[in-house]
Amino acid sequence: MFTSDNTECSTKISIISQNKFNDWLSKQPLFIRNWCLSNNFKGEAGKILKIPYDDGRLKEVVIGEGESRDLRAIARFASENNGNYFLFIKYSDSKELEIMKAWSWGNYEFKNKSKSNLLYVKEPRDLKFLNFYTQVTSLARNLINLPANEINPLSYYQHIKKNKFFKGFRFINHSQKDILKKFPLTNAVGKASETSPRVIEVTNKKITNKDQPLVIVGKGVTFDTGGLNIKPGNSMRNMKKDMAGSSIALSLFLLANYFFKKTKIVLIIPLAENSISSNSMRPGDIYRSQKGKSVEIANTDAEGRLLLADALERAELYNPSMVIDFATLTGAARVALGEDLPAYFTNNENIAKQIEELNNTNLLCWRLPLYKPYLNKIKSTVADISNASLDGMAGSITAALFLQEFISFKAPWVHFDTFGWSNGSYLGTHGGALQGLDLMLSLLQKNYQ
Repeated sequence: MFTSDNTECSTKISIISQNKFNDWLSKQPLFIRNWCLSNNFKGEAGKILKIPYDDGRLKEVVIGEGESRDLRAIARFASENNGNYFLFIKYSDSKELEIMKAWSWGNYEFKNKSKSNLLYVKEPRDLKFLNFYTQVTSLARNLINLPANEINPLSYYQHIKKNKFFKGFRFINHSQKDILKKFPLTNAVGKASETSPRVIEVTNKKITNKDQPLVIVGKGVTFDTGGLNIKPGNSMRNMKKDMAGSSIALSLFLLANYFFKKTKIVLIIPLAENSISSNSMRPGDIYRSQKGKSVEIANTDAEGRLLLADALERAELYNPSMVIDFATLTGAARVALGEDLPAYFTNNENIAKQIEELNNTNLLCWRLPLYKPYLNKIKSTVADISNASLDGMAGSITAALFLQEFISFKAPWVHFDTFGWSNGSYLGTHGGALQGLDLMLSLLQKNYQ
């Protein structure tokens, strides 16, 4: 994956921005200039040019990043080739660490199958981080890619509890009675399954009432049938990924702990399987949150927001300095923005400004409004609120407004409505994806020590 050994056998990879291509080309020998011309290579995004020696062996690889720091071709090259390589980025607009993260992303294989593909890293500090980053993101992607018959609320909880990266952290244990009392909406979602709901609640340090920790929340629906409002077959096909928000959350928790030694951090992941049985929650049922807010179930397939509502009420107990949640929450966000571009909502304009400053081709997201008039869409005549609108409009916004109704803390809150999956366009890879992770890590680096 990454190595400190830059052997003589390493092959040079040049990353070229389209707007710097002519400058780069003018400094190349005639053979390379002609090779680019014959292959119609101009540094465009997604283009990979392999330059041979006279005997046909690979001399150099040139990868285009276009005009907007598009690193998909880096990931694709890492996924499709083996060998030892080193980077040349003088004519690239991207930062070296961004490129190496893309290499890490493309080098992933499900369940960490061995792959002889090494990229030279000069700085020991960067090498240490990149190897940690690769292991953490591989753990998260493996969890998403695992089938639901291997990952259910119990096995997920046990897997994290035993995982080497979580050793030394403080787990708050919740019995089934605790979950029924403290996470009642999660219990409503998961009570139809043979595997009862669980809750992962972890802190990196001892937390007192005076502390204001960072709280990270993830939706952990290990499989979503839609409940009695059952999903169509095509929509249910990849619902093993409905816990992807939890994978992104646990990745951010581990990476934040790696960087911010002085920061106290909490991870909250409610886990449930939205199944169908005689015990399923039904449209029209009413459940109360831990703080007593009553929720009418308009649609049993709007279940993820129930888990997050529990977790957001739980976050209040910590008097948080910031709360970030991730969830594969609505199809509406995917219709609006597609698979690569997560929607985000925030109650804090300063945080929104920071996110927009960070936003670029590699760290994409798009802000949607917390438009309060749409609260009318989720009014209930028999409860405090309904879990879904019945008119099919503004689904991502009404879901975010539903969540905001369970927030009483004054801290900045960021909600990511993400896909958690890629069919090939997200850095050129297939399967579990961690959209929003790098962006939120960059945001935290602006705000924490």
